[in-house]
Amino acid sequence: MIQRTRRRRRRRQALVTRLAGVTAGLFALVGVLGALVVVGVVNHYAGNLPSVDALRAGGLAQVTRIYDRNGVEIEPLYLQNRTVVPLARISPLLRKATIATEDRTFYEHQGVDYRRLLIALAFDLTHRQAAQGGSTITEQVIKNMVLDPVEAQEKTASRKLRELMLAEEMERRYNKDQILELYLNSILYGNGAFGAEAAAETYFGVHASELDLAQASFLAGLPQYPTGYDPFGGPTQQAAAKERWRDVLQGMVETRIITPAQMQAAMDTDAWSRMQAHHKATAGGRDPRTAHFVDWVRRYLLDRYGAKLVYQGGLQVVTTLDLATQVLADNKVKAAVQLYESRGVNTGALLALNPLDGEVLAMVGSAGYDNAEIRGQINLTGVDGLGLRGVGSSFKVYTYGAALEAGLATAATRVNDQEDMIGTPPHKFSDWDGKKEGWITLRRAIQESRNLPALWTYKLDGGVRVVNFARKLGIGTPFENPDALATTLGPNPMSLAEHLSAYAAFDNGGFLVSPHPVLRVSDSGGRVLEQLDTRPSSVRVISPQLAYLMTDLLHGPPSRALGMGRLPVAGKSGTVEAWTGSTWLGYTPEIAVAGYLAHIDSGPDCRSGYAYLATSFPASGWQCPMNVVWGEHVGLSLWKPFLEGYYANRPWPAAWTAPAGIVKRSVCKLDGNLATDRTPAGESYDEIFIKGVGEPVASCGSNPPPGATPYPSPSPSPGPSPSPRASPRPTPSN
Repeated sequence: MIQRTRRRRRRRQALVTRLAGVTAGLFALVGVLGALVVVGVVNHYAGNLPSVDALRAGGLAQVTRIYDRNGVEIEPLYLQNRTVVPLARISPLLRKATIATEDRTFYEHQGVDYRRLLIALAFDLTHRQAAQGGSTITEQVIKNMVLDPVEAQEKTASRKLRELMLAEEMERRYNKDQILELYLNSILYGNGAFGAEAAAETYFGVHASELDLAQASFLAGLPQYPTGYDPFGGPTQQAAAKERWRDVLQGMVETRIITPAQMQAAMDTDAWSRMQAHHKATAGGRDPRTAHFVDWVRRYLLDRYGAKLVYQGGLQVVTTLDLATQVLADNKVKAAVQLYESRGVNTGALLALNPLDGEVLAMVGSAGYDNAEIRGQINLTGVDGLGLRGVGSSFKVYTYGAALEAGLATAATRVNDQEDMIGTPPHKFSDWDGKKEGWITLRRAIQESRNLPALWTYKLDGGVRVVNFARKLGIGTPFENPDALATTLGPNPMSLAEHLSAYAAFDNGGFLVSPHPVLRVSDSGGRVLEQLDTRPSSVRVISPQLAYLMTDLLHGPPSRALGMGRLPVAGKSGTVEAWTGSTWLGYTPEIAVAGYLAHIDSGPDCRSGYAYLATSFPASGWQCPMNVVWGEHVGLSLWKPFLEGYYANRPWPAAWTAPAGIVKRSVCKLDGNLATDRTPAGESYDEIFIKGVGEPVASCGSNPPPGATPYPSPSPSPGPSPSPRASPRPTPSN
């Protein structure tokens, strides 16, 4: 009996042991399966979590900032106004205020505050609405930076589970300061400001590192409801913003970050009034004075880097613009327009560049970027291929330059300002003043901007030669009919920017330059993507001798018309038919400048009051006559005042130095040939030439112009003096 009892006991014990083993096995299996499920869930939901570097560089859209050449910010480009800064550059007060307001247990939990989550869930269930927030700072980073924007707005258990899993996984991968840095750089603070740095600048005009207690506590309250707590909104929004501000400070008191006295002191500061004043001062949007230039820079960047990098990549763009020079240019354009307003002028433009490398120092595309009545957003400098206009007589320099280069003429050559029937078949032309001066020197023809000599020289050159000469200097805009003699009078629409750059080749000794807006582009990490080589251009297009000769010839117009003969300046006027546009282009050894005045209307009709002056073409809003505004008026009211302002605080440069190969010869007034000891007194003068290219070799009187009486040959000596004879009457001129 006893043995039977023992056997039963042993069987029961064995059974219990086996059952315990099975149970343990089952629990182990469940544990393993549970672990596998957890791993699977984590891998499913968190496996695509980006690296810290990826979140910092790729997950946050940053502002591209455009600066002038001296580091003064001109304008930002962005889809989201954000500048990413490290945590160390964010005020500790903002960090503490944010934690006290958004997630008081931030440094204690592992990504999810389950107690807070359960409280929020209970509130939502009892109130039957999702109103009580339970998300930690880590969860908000996941929602803002990792989840798809559409998914982030979903109110589903699946989305919330993914958020929780990712939050815990983020806490395993990143430390708390890294997470807080991501949060403070990603969150929206309202009024288009993303991140602490943009918020500090938007609301207070300071950096995030400079925020005081009042400012930091105010910003910390905004992310919960940016549109509802808008201090620049209506009375309801402003009242809510102030109440939210008080709540944040109270939270900082409750968490013992500040004392009640410090809270009251913060509320008593003038932070609110300073914020309102800053907003009022910066609420104007884009600066119209620099808007044309920024538009050009933006197109430049988009062509090279694409929209994503330009609008989200945080590029740092240092441009060629000098903001002080830009402001000067804008003021002078507006003053010139106002001066000639009674003559129908309503807009103008100015472009200034470095003639050595094409750096654009100032660009005013119109008299008012925001003025739709003058089509103000069209850039009249033509740097973007738009706003092309006729350039008038300023085109003549290419006609004369081509002739000088080919040896077809010299500065002393007599050119025809007498015959007005030119071409095949002959066409009657007239000059700007209706007069004829006979046969005059090429130098005088340029100085006085005579039409007939330019037309005869263009015929001598041939259109192909002149156009090719302009092309190699950088003129790329098309010419309707190069064979037409009137091409030399500048009726064809051209880019003022190309035109000025071509003039720069005369200024810099014969090298090709083109307008350029950017000195340096760096990425958000400071890596230089491109940098302008600011050494002078090395692409020679004309000889230094021709460049110097052209500059010497172009010194005449500003000397005669602008009273600047003692200064190192060169330039030329241009007036389009019926005064539909007038310009003055020129340069010093340091800067090349083009000025322009016109009347442009928004619609198809001309409203200047002078449409009747358009006798050979229909006037329109785009081609609208002014009342006798010559290129010289542009020189006097815009070009000269700009240069005087530019050199007000800097010395004028030394004049150009003649290169080797420029020779000076004494020539006779009759025909520009070499004067000899037989040339009558007072009938010779000194002129410069390119050695070996059109340099005169014949003596005076060898080829006098038609109608001119040659100097009488002197009698041989010794011998009796010839009997005096009556001098022929001079031919009257008109």
